[in-house]
Amino acid sequence: MLQRVYERRRQYNNNSQFAQSAVWTYGKLIYYHMFAWIYGWCGSFAEIVMVNSSWTKGHIDSLWKAEAEIVYPPCDTERLNALPIRGRVSKIVSVAQFRPEKDHAMQIQAMARLFEKYPRWNQEKDLELVLIGSSRNEGDEKRIADLKNLAKEFNIEDRVSFQVNASFDTLVDNLGSAKIGLHTMWNEHFGIGVVEYMAAGLIPVAHNSAGPKLDIVTEYDGRATGFLANSVESFADSLNEALSLPEEARVRMASNGRAAASDRFSEVAFSREMMRSLRKCLT
Repeated sequence: MLQRVYERRRQYNNNSQFAQSAVWTYGKLIYYHMFAWIYGWCGSFAEIVMVNSSWTKGHIDSLWKAEAEIVYPPCDTERLNALPIRGRVSKIVSVAQFRPEKDHAMQIQAMARLFEKYPRWNQEKDLELVLIGSSRNEGDEKRIADLKNLAKEFNIEDRVSFQVNASFDTLVDNLGSAKIGLHTMWNEHFGIGVVEYMAAGLIPVAHNSAGPKLDIVTEYDGRATGFLANSVESFADSLNEALSLPEEARVRMASNGRAAASDRFSEVAFSREMMRSLRKCLT
């Protein structure tokens, strides 16, 4: 956040009106530096520090002057592993609450760019983007309406569908039939949704930052587990690359991603790492 304010970069939590003002920027920097110092002072008293990702560890170690242990959040990989990897359709699924930081707009823009840059996908009748997420309030409802209008502006409203407050069965049905799981949040500390994509047998196309970059969509057993991108253009390219994988290549990558998720992010792995971190104060 400090870096974003320093660069005066507009974001959902750094209003453009304030980002352009040197006075407001200077004031926010003073506030965040003071808060960071107090936060670090409080954290320095902790005996055992556990964090959810490498990205979070970097921040906490710096602020708290600690040596944090990484304990990845658990994912119910066993249930998702039961979904078949073969027999999938050219469907792209995004699972995330309709909050501004999830950047669903980039997903729709990337989808439009995919059809524009790689016109052969216009002939793929099954190809669609399914946005699955919860709506908490009027703000979320307005955001959903804006996203639907954005899809219309790009003339891809028939290629984008919304499953708002969907049931668990609907979620599982989509995870079990789609080929690709899409994630566009910048600097998400971990990214449990990306892990769920991999456990369910989808190819993840995730944001090239923080948790997905450093911990999740990484090589496993010497082979790739998915794709990373950081702009509309690179997301469109990665979607094209993932969709273009021959069936056997897709199955191999999806199987490798599933193995990685089960090995590193299962409930068993969580329990093991949690106890390892606590052992020094329990013995």
